[in-house]
Amino acid sequence: MISYSKKKAGSKFPPQIMVVEDEAIVSLDIQGRLKALGYQVAGVASSGDQAIQLSNEKLPDLILMDIMLEGEMDGIDTASMIKKTQDIPIIYLTAYADNDTLSRAKITEPFGYIIKPFEDRELSLTIEMALYKHHTESALKESLRHMNRIFDETVASLTVMSEKRDPYTSGHQQRVAELACRIAVKMKLSTKEINSIRIAGILHDVGKISIPAEILSKPTRLTDLEMNLMKTHSEAGYEILKGISFPWPVAQIVLQHHERMDGTGYPNRLGGESILQEARIIAVADVVEAMSSHRPYRAALGLPRAMAEIARGRGTSYDPDVVDACTHLIEEDNFSFDK
Repeated sequence: MISYSKKKAGSKFPPQIMVVEDEAIVSLDIQGRLKALGYQVAGVASSGDQAIQLSNEKLPDLILMDIMLEGEMDGIDTASMIKKTQDIPIIYLTAYADNDTLSRAKITEPFGYIIKPFEDRELSLTIEMALYKHHTESALKESLRHMNRIFDETVASLTVMSEKRDPYTSGHQQRVAELACRIAVKMKLSTKEINSIRIAGILHDVGKISIPAEILSKPTRLTDLEMNLMKTHSEAGYEILKGISFPWPVAQIVLQHHERMDGTGYPNRLGGESILQEARIIAVADVVEAMSSHRPYRAALGLPRAMAEIARGRGTSYDPDVVDACTHLIEEDNFSFDK
């Protein structure tokens, strides 16, 4: 049977194994076994400090780490330090395994344990399994990073597409998303909820691609007919986004971002808790950004006017908790769209 180490990633070279062991005789024995099994010894250390320095210099494929070491750091402390800067699988070597030691070791997420004394077959099998697991996990992480890049690029492309239709509000969606996320952080929302708000904020006006360009860029106030047509952008955005399998209710948030607490908003005249919290946050951020920025039919009104508007609508149009968080953010934390 061909071992994983001989076929992994098409490499022509044997895996580089670093040995961290404070007993010289045991260290020499392990090195001899590794060479006999076809591995290459990347370096040898007897203390935690030496191991950290050597791992930075040699970048081994795997580390065999004795738990008991010379110096102030034991093997578990050393592994924790190495993991902060490097992604190297670590296998612990130990002559004993009490519950307290194993509990500490688990925190460092080791790729295996070998209890001394051990046989060559156990050593080889544990190393091969660790290398295979590490390679598989690394490939999965890279795949997820690639998928996240594609996701972010797709969201950015949708945003650019909508803003091409409405150049006067270019950057509006990103600024709304920035303020909405800062409000969510101030309100101590979860990471999941903040990510939901970020994506929905970036896409909240994507439905404007269905609105005629002459209405979007009209230099005077819209007529009632034109305003009614403009109001359809929330539903248009929902129709565009509802078929995308976001891990958050992005389409619903986009649909609801013009709803108001007292039921006077659109498109469905929802009120109070019937409106998603994420949509209530984006609603406030949207008003503040829109009033602070230039529009084809008016100059920017500025942050003071925007803050007066959300204060006026606190508890009626806008969620009071969101208004309070936004007010604190701008007036006390000095948030600015220009920063």
